[in-house]
Amino acid sequence: MKKLTLNLTVYGGISVLGIIFKLFKKGIADPVVEETKSGSFSYDFELEPDTEYDLYIIGSNPISENKRTIIKLDHDHFTFDPTSDKNPVTKTGKAYLVTYSFNTN
Repeated sequence: MKKLTLNLTVYGGISVLGIIFKLFKKGIADPVVEETKSGSFSYDFELEPDTEYDLYIIGSNPISENKRTIIKLDHDHFTFDPTSDKNPVTKTGKAYLVTYSFNTN
């Protein structure tokens, strides 16, 4: 198994609507993992080697002046699709959608 850790840090309070993350294997409509959180968290995925995945993170920032969310993936040398968002990425707006497509090699 290959390890992927999703680290999400919320500044300025907690998410207004929540933070949803879903992990899919390429070509399969049902998520492997689907969770909802309200504030900062870390989540460890145990993934199959040589498999393609899509990770979607949908959320909202707190209602405060200094609101922001930092999303960072720690991984074991995965290959990311060029269409993936930056890693790490900082989101400062009201809401966000962050996507990662990768192969666990």
